[in-house]
Amino acid sequence: MEDINSANIETLEKAIDEARRIGIVTHMKPDGDAIGSSVAMYHYLKACGKSSVKVILNDRQPAYLDFLTDSIPMEDLIISERMPAEADILLRDSDLVFCLDFNAFHRTDKLAAALAASKADKVLIDHHLSPEREAFDLVFSETDISSASELLFHILMETRALAHDA
Repeated sequence: MEDINSANIETLEKAIDEARRIGIVTHMKPDGDAIGSSVAMYHYLKACGKSSVKVILNDRQPAYLDFLTDSIPMEDLIISERMPAEADILLRDSDLVFCLDFNAFHRTDKLAAALAASKADKVLIDHHLSPEREAFDLVFSETDISSASELLFHILMETRALAHDA
C-alpha cells in the first residue's frame, strides 16, 4: 500500500488537527461503500474531538442503507438535491474535505463545481483506477483494495488516534 506511508499519515493527522470545519463527500447515487466509508469517517472525526463535521451527499442513499446514516444527526447529513445552496456553502466554508469512493470531481455530479471551487484541502480516499491526483491535496489511492471502506480502515489504523502497539 504505497500511499499509506508515514509522511502521508502525518500530513493527514496535521490536516485533521488544524481543521475547524470538515466536509465528507462521496459519489452520486451512493452505494454501501460510499455511505459506509462516509459514516465511518464522520464518527472517527467526531471521536477526534471535531465538532463541525458534515456528510454532504449529492443525492439520497437508497432506503435500504438508511440504517447506516441513522447514527448521524440530521443536521450533519446534508443532501444536495434537497438543499443545494447549503451544500455549496458548506463546501465553500470547509477547511478540509474528505473525498471518499470516487476518483474525480465529476463523479459527484452537482457537487463537482462547488468541490472544485472550494479552497479547502481535499483528501482523496479511493480504490478506483486512474484517480485525478492533481485535483487533491493528499491522495490515498489503492486499486488493489476491494473498497474505500477497507482502505479507510487501513489508513485510520495507522493514525495516532487508533495506533496499536506492535
